[in-house]
Amino acid sequence: MKTLSLLASLLIAATSQAATETKAADKAPAAAPADEKAQSIQLEILDLDGKRFILVKTISSPEEWASFERDTQLISDQQKDAALTKQLADLALTTPEKEARGNELQAKVAKLQENNASMAKTYNFDLSRQYLVVPTRVRVLTALTNDEYIKLAAAKDFKAESIVKGPEDKKFLVRDTVSGAGEVETFKVQVGRILETKRALQGLIEAQPRYTKDEDKKKVEEAIRNTQSEVNKSLEEFKKSRGFEVPVEFNIQTAEAKLYTLLSDEEKKSLDEKTDSKTATPAKK
Repeated sequence: MKTLSLLASLLIAATSQAATETKAADKAPAAAPADEKAQSIQLEILDLDGKRFILVKTISSPEEWASFERDTQLISDQQKDAALTKQLADLALTTPEKEARGNELQAKVAKLQENNASMAKTYNFDLSRQYLVVPTRVRVLTALTNDEYIKLAAAKDFKAESIVKGPEDKKFLVRDTVSGAGEVETFKVQVGRILETKRALQGLIEAQPRYTKDEDKKKVEEAIRNTQSEVNKSLEEFKKSRGFEVPVEFNIQTAEAKLYTLLSDEEKKSLDEKTDSKTATPAKK
């Protein structure tokens, strides 16, 4: 679960300092039905740990996902900058310094609020709210050298869609595509375990020379053998399930994802009153 909850507090703090009335956006998410026509649309609800989330946006391409990441990172950076300015304003000793810091904070929060409003229009939820991202499709990418790309492109069965262009005209081969929220989660757990055991093995190997006692040497040697066995087993399972070996270097690119926002108690009550239980579609995990 992700949140930029500090955004709301910054908006309130700036309001107090500027002696004006400002409110952080607290509207219901755009996906919530507002009229009879909208109420006929099926809703996708996700219940998690006693909390209820509603689907507000489906990101359907890697490019759209990259834009979402850039937008959220921008607001996160602006939030941190505004928080730092507020701290400096609170520590200011002289009236001129307090006024200067206050004006600076007001300007930064105004810009933050403007960008947040823009995000709300684009993604149908306010980033001061808690939200949840559920990847539903990812691609496994491996970098190609120019020679490797030329060789692939010359093949009779070459498919242009199997190549992804990166920055500086770098090219990546799509080795695999994993679809479905549950499948993506399982795949990431599988890859995570492989990387974790590899790191553990490397750590043991690097630490081995430090052991001088015979008893300690035997223990670390046994630990290395056991961990190596775990690595080999996990690599074999990956190859069997995916059809290829784990690349030495690879990227996992999000190609599709669903964005959910947390409903407040009032919104949950309103949704329950307006939406028949038969029309609500539980999200698939």
